[in-house]
Amino acid sequence: MGSLMNLAAFLVNSKVEFEFMEKRATHHAAEAAAASGLSLGEIVKSIVFTDQDGRPMLAVVLANTDVSRHKLERCSGSKSVRLASDVIAKAATGYPTGGIPPVGHRRKLPVYIDKRVMRCDCVWCGGGARSKLVKLKTSDISRLAAANICDLATD
Repeated sequence: MGSLMNLAAFLVNSKVEFEFMEKRATHHAAEAAAASGLSLGEIVKSIVFTDQDGRPMLAVVLANTDVSRHKLERCSGSKSVRLASDVIAKAATGYPTGGIPPVGHRRKLPVYIDKRVMRCDCVWCGGGARSKLVKLKTSDISRLAAANICDLATD
């Protein structure tokens, strides 16, 4: 069973509203916006970082912003964080970079969501594959991910 099936099943089992969108395969949010016709402010990036002990965590920010490593360290109580490699990100979430959703991961990860994301009712997220986006309510993302809401984005 592919990871995409797992994401759809997870969302159905969680009884949340969602909508998938097919697009050409993209790796970065700007490409995803161009391929989907969405604006960067409607898309979130789910980015895996690791702390000083190599433990993975997920940071979720609007695609027109970037994660401040300093803010993520403060928010997560880590001494240092760095961007995880594609291999580590896929091992932690079960999804390829460019398709990582903010929920429904292989392992339970600490999830940190930038407060600006929560100002939106719904956002488009990685849909489990580089060729898919999924639209979710931010309230559902926060609840399903047991997320910490904090100031994460670069100013």
